[in-house]
Amino acid sequence: MASKTLGATGAREGAVKPTRLPSDSAWLFPEVDVDSLELERHSGVIIERLLERGTWEQVRWLFDTYGEDRVAGWVHRHGFRLLSKRSFALWRLVLGIKEYVAPEWAREVRRMEAW
Repeated sequence: MASKTLGATGAREGAVKPTRLPSDSAWLFPEVDVDSLELERHSGVIIERLLERGTWEQVRWLFDTYGEDRVAGWVHRHGFRLLSKRSFALWRLVLGIKEYVAPEWAREVRRMEAW
């Protein structure tokens, strides 16, 4: 079995791009019919939920679908606000993100919070 290599976007080359979420991820989206989610249109909420609470298999699907560059870009731009401190720290470490977008007032509030 040939291993798949990462392409320029961080997605595995030769991988078939999925058209829907894995069926076992429906519990992460209780407010919507998971079949109505569009992978491109709703990518932000999909990335957020899977990074925050997804299984390793669901996270693999996430990276296969959107690629490492896109997920890293989302974490860089939105992770501070939308992920828990613990998840944000994990994904910054995993993805090698040293700088990120966050308003100064929000950084100050976070500094005052206890872990």
